[in-house]
Amino acid sequence: MNGTTKTVAALLLTSCLTPVINAAPQRGRNRPPAEAWLIEKPIGGESAYPAPLRPLWKLADLKKMHAGQNTWSQPVVLDDEQEATYNSGAPGTKVTTRMNPQSATVFMIMAGQVRFTVEGQEPVLTKRGSIVNILKNTLYSFEVVGNENALWVQDSVRGYGTVFPFDGPRPTPGKGKEVVKVEFSHKAGVYTKPSHLHFNTFDAIATCTVGPAVAEDRLYVVPHVNYVNPADDKCRSAAAGGRGGDDGEGPAGAAGTFNAKEPFGHLHSGAVEWWVVQAGGISGKFENLGEFHAVEGDILYAPPGTWHQMTPEAPSGPSIRVTMGAYQRIGLQNTGPKTP
Repeated sequence: MNGTTKTVAALLLTSCLTPVINAAPQRGRNRPPAEAWLIEKPIGGESAYPAPLRPLWKLADLKKMHAGQNTWSQPVVLDDEQEATYNSGAPGTKVTTRMNPQSATVFMIMAGQVRFTVEGQEPVLTKRGSIVNILKNTLYSFEVVGNENALWVQDSVRGYGTVFPFDGPRPTPGKGKEVVKVEFSHKAGVYTKPSHLHFNTFDAIATCTVGPAVAEDRLYVVPHVNYVNPADDKCRSAAAGGRGGDDGEGPAGAAGTFNAKEPFGHLHSGAVEWWVVQAGGISGKFENLGEFHAVEGDILYAPPGTWHQMTPEAPSGPSIRVTMGAYQRIGLQNTGPKTP
């Protein structure tokens, strides 16, 4: 290849996505193949976004949809892995005590103040930039406090299920469902690093301690902080791992004009990736769709196996995107020209 020898491997993904790698032996450290073939890749485009999925959910549009309402809930993500809602609550709004026996649930506070009461923990008062991780099999409740409406995104594993204490209010079943009394072994979860009960991205930036916020079974949340102007990054000299930094995306060297119909950026085999913008601006490029521009409060979404790339674009200060997914993903990089 232009006088340069590369290790070439064939990566075959069957319908159940089982990898088979055939690579020439290498000296020293076990390194991944330089190039690989990926088969059965989905084709990106509008058809990859069944409702309520969108490449970009704008907070401004959500507010228009619910104009005149202080308290509302809007589905924004529903796929094979997770389901998420965007929510607004007026001061005094309360969510009664409950738990999810099988899986964790994450709350991201976009505006206002919310006080969480979590079993085995001190009460937590949250604000803009807060990420709250409720472990499985752990009772919790929360209330909107202060004098302004709160906005939050709730993300849960698909089919997570909810139970309510028997000595509390009897819940109302959904259509075609019923309420029954059950019993099971219950013990509140214990937080282990890198997961936190409460993580605030803006507080972490101030102390140069940005990193993963949630790493649970089928639920992974990590803020990524990037700057268009490197001089704005006060943590550049901090120890490795203290910045949060990038996730393999971000600014790329220009090589021609961006074309959404050609490979660019990277993709994740069989895995969803989506982002909540906490501050600044993010450019999201998506296969066969083009480029979208998100600001604070917006949501970007990439279906499995589709080319995508995120780039910070706020002229000053941090551009923060919080990566959401069911688990840590491997980025399969485009082998062609870099995306401008």
